[in-house]
Amino acid sequence: MIDFQIWLVALCARATAVRTLMHAPWVWGGAETIHFIGLSLLFGGIFLFDLRLLGVGNRIPIAEVHRFIPLGLLGFGLALASGVLFVMAEPDQYVYNPAFHFKILFMVLAGLNAGVFYLTSYRRAVAAGAAIDATRLSKLIAVASLSLWLGVVVSGRLLTFYRPWPCGADNPPGVLAWCLPGYDEQGR
Repeated sequence: MIDFQIWLVALCARATAVRTLMHAPWVWGGAETIHFIGLSLLFGGIFLFDLRLLGVGNRIPIAEVHRFIPLGLLGFGLALASGVLFVMAEPDQYVYNPAFHFKILFMVLAGLNAGVFYLTSYRRAVAAGAAIDATRLSKLIAVASLSLWLGVVVSGRLLTFYRPWPCGADNPPGVLAWCLPGYDEQGR
């Protein structure tokens, strides 16, 4: 896995045009703004739907609240696109960052969780309308969704507080590198 991380950092480092663009005045801040707008759309849509599955606003048909999901997907696309730019501009600050590892893990699990919902519970949940409450499985999936997406937000916020450091004899990389392989204490 460490070899993959080193390869990914080297691949992103070759994207010098992206790095130059991202470090131009106002571009990084603009990308962060787009990232925040994307997250707002994502969480607005998904949280409303998950809360409805948990019984909040139970007079509103689940199918009607599900209409917010496309906005959530648009938000995910904006957040993903801007996030990729961040990683390409400063790959070593993300690829070796434990907070980034957790953010990616939570996103993958949230995607799998959504897949489970659509494969097992979606038809029953929207067909029932407002007449009945969501199934126990739907509620469990909604709790997992809320928790995983909150994990994405918290991990993303922690990115700035946990920076990778040079690997050394005292802190060799494990399965995943949480330090900068190949750099000495002077950052060379």
